[in-house]
Amino acid sequence: MRQTFGNKTFKYGKSFKIINWGCQFDSLLELKYAISIQDEYEFLRSRVTIYYHHGNFRPTDYIREGVRHYTPDFLIRHKKTAESFLVEIKPRAAQNDAQLIIRKEVAENYIRWKHYDWKFKVVFDDQIVLTGEEFAVFRDCCKL
Repeated sequence: MRQTFGNKTFKYGKSFKIINWGCQFDSLLELKYAISIQDEYEFLRSRVTIYYHHGNFRPTDYIREGVRHYTPDFLIRHKKTAESFLVEIKPRAAQNDAQLIIRKEVAENYIRWKHYDWKFKVVFDDQIVLTGEEFAVFRDCCKL
């Protein structure tokens, strides 16, 4: 599947569900991210679903006409500082995509609405760097 972000095109590979550590990853990029943060962060995978009004991007508890949903890729919490983030993983080509801007607004509205101590952050593929040891874990997971 190809998706165009502005004037850049990103080609998605075939999507495989990857099950590791008792959770499911939708892509190798998400698995790579989880491996890169595992020493410093605890994480939840696809557990926070945000229902929101299509017109104003405000969260709601009621599912009805005009309500959509968004599920960020991760909820992470730092093991020492307890700082938390809702995280969306994207290719760099999506940096200025309108859908990403909507997701950011929806997530930030939800965080304020629930009075959570979370922040929203986008992590792009080129920001995920593995150490040699982490790469070995990634390679072993890919073999499964």
